[in-house]
Amino acid sequence: MKRFLSILLALPMLLAAAEISFHRNFQDHAVLQRDRAIEISGLASPGADVSVTFSDDSARVLSAVADADGEWKVEVVLPAGGPLEITAKSGDAVAVLHDILVGEVWICSGQSNMQQPVWGASPYWRVIDGDYIASQMPTMPHIRHFRTNLSTSLEVEQDEPNGAWEVLTPESALHTSAIGYFFARQLYRDLQVPIGIIEANWGGMPIRSFMSRQSFTNLGREDVLLMIDTIIADAKGTDYANLPKDGQKRMEMLLKTWEKKLMDSEAEEDRLAAADWMKPELDDSAWESLSASVEATAFYRDKAPIGVEWFRTTVEIPEEWAGEELLLSLGAIDEVDTTYFNGVQVGSLGFEVPNFWEVPRKYTVPAELVKAGRAVIAIREVNSAGASGLFGPLDDWYVARTSAPDTRIPLTNGWRHRIEGKLSKEIGLARPASGAATTPIEQPSLATTLFNSMVAPWRRYGVRGEIWYQGESDCGREPEYYTFQQEMVADRCKQWNYDDYAFLWCQISGFERHAPADRGAEDFWKDNDPNRDHPWIRFRNMQCALLKVIPNSGMAVTIDHGDAYDIHPHRKEEVGFRLAKEAERICYGYQGITAGPYYKSHEVVGNKMILHFDNVGAGLASLDGEPLGCFAIAGADGKYYWADASIEGDTVVLTAPEVAEPVEASYGAVTYDERLNFGNANGFPASPFFTTKPDWMK
Repeated sequence: MKRFLSILLALPMLLAAAEISFHRNFQDHAVLQRDRAIEISGLASPGADVSVTFSDDSARVLSAVADADGEWKVEVVLPAGGPLEITAKSGDAVAVLHDILVGEVWICSGQSNMQQPVWGASPYWRVIDGDYIASQMPTMPHIRHFRTNLSTSLEVEQDEPNGAWEVLTPESALHTSAIGYFFARQLYRDLQVPIGIIEANWGGMPIRSFMSRQSFTNLGREDVLLMIDTIIADAKGTDYANLPKDGQKRMEMLLKTWEKKLMDSEAEEDRLAAADWMKPELDDSAWESLSASVEATAFYRDKAPIGVEWFRTTVEIPEEWAGEELLLSLGAIDEVDTTYFNGVQVGSLGFEVPNFWEVPRKYTVPAELVKAGRAVIAIREVNSAGASGLFGPLDDWYVARTSAPDTRIPLTNGWRHRIEGKLSKEIGLARPASGAATTPIEQPSLATTLFNSMVAPWRRYGVRGEIWYQGESDCGREPEYYTFQQEMVADRCKQWNYDDYAFLWCQISGFERHAPADRGAEDFWKDNDPNRDHPWIRFRNMQCALLKVIPNSGMAVTIDHGDAYDIHPHRKEEVGFRLAKEAERICYGYQGITAGPYYKSHEVVGNKMILHFDNVGAGLASLDGEPLGCFAIAGADGKYYWADASIEGDTVVLTAPEVAEPVEASYGAVTYDERLNFGNANGFPASPFFTTKPDWMK
């Protein structure tokens, strides 16, 4: 009996001794950050003594005591090397990590261009010769990668990541981030130390998803915090269990519920006031007049409301067209629309359509509506988030007879615009993601949700910094993004408690529109207009400006490696190389040139504008030996003309016969162009730029 009682009394201690583990960041095959104080941690019974030893140095024994939550941690500084075994003991319980290397660790974050693998199942989701590159590479035991599984968490910052460390082999390389792979490969070649890359990326996601709640508090963005709290509260009071299990039906129901909430948030008086705005007899002379330049792009982008707005124009229908069915082509509309011809609805496109914001509208006008003379086209457009308006190219905006579609009347002039009313920004941002069967609280595009689930779990892990390829989802939000990225990087430094957290990003690539399976004219860029105003152009300029305000930062220019009709360009090897060289400059003492020329200043001499640059390196150069392209200058009227550009020493001299007195200049003010050949003799391309900056960037 006494023996039985003694066993019962000792049972809690025996159970405590049986519990010891590492956090999931620390697994077999992991790479730990060298030469930096790092924490190795795990779980044990609360109050348990823990000892940690390393197979490379039997004299090093680190001790810890598990806290009230059972978490233990030890701090250590390790030199590059390995492989090691790391053993954690608590009483008789033992946990061992095998095949651990120590070297350089980087987070690879962003959206689909960072997520794009070396070789994917789709021909549009892989890099050039990716299968050959992977199959021919030897197993690279000194490079390891951890692909953080896709997950969301709006309310709670998660403690541990989901995923596994893998040794880079020909097989595992196939599904590795292509940019991460090429970045790691180049670092290993140059540094000759183990490299670990941690993938925390999700295609199509905006920057807000990767930012912490504290970031929005620091920015004073109460609107974002209110949106988060509203969705959390709504989710706690909503029964999602009764939603259909079928993903498509589930999505349709979620969208329908969300859209009703969104549209009900408009003031009733605003909706009633616009009841007749589609009618042809409406006097719209007091509406805002709009004009299209090279494209009918986002007429109202910079002031885009979260709400409902209208666009109207008129067209003269020839006598011979009367009574014939017409094709009404309207290009893309951001976001969704209902379109009227002489007051009658002839088409609409809703949120249920994938990529609704970039789908060209082509509607049929029934023959009975077509009469000779003046006709009114009216578009009611709903915008739930971000940019808004009518998009080009101009060639997509026309009306034609169905029987003779090549004879067209352009719809590029005479547009007028008026806002109907505002909608709830909080509800708008909670839109269920197209193609996903998730509830609103699970949306990956919501502010903080990916930071909480995929970035925050790595705060306990020592890293050197982060490479970032993101921005496509935020084009059109340049002033906001400019502050968001600065705050996000400052917050990363605090989250990891590093003053020297390195942050490198990819400038977004050359791109016109996403149609990889239905490509347009391959030489469209020959007609590029230097006055084109497009978010891709503005966004690159903003990304370059961020280099001057974010410490320990670098950028890889990628405009020369884009694809006009695929938002996921297939040339990633050079991008990984450029990021690696920038990392070597920032973190590893490399003294060579690691990027192309950056605009520094200019002077005007007569009819010439003389541009000066940083990062000249071995000299300014045409990278293909052809005359420099895509430079433009403007006079006091602000109208740009393509310029003749010549390299004279460390300067570029611009002239244009149409500009007698130059005032400002640009380079690369295009979405995509094959004449972008300016760089330095070190082989790095120049970043696109304007010599003037918007007020919010100064």
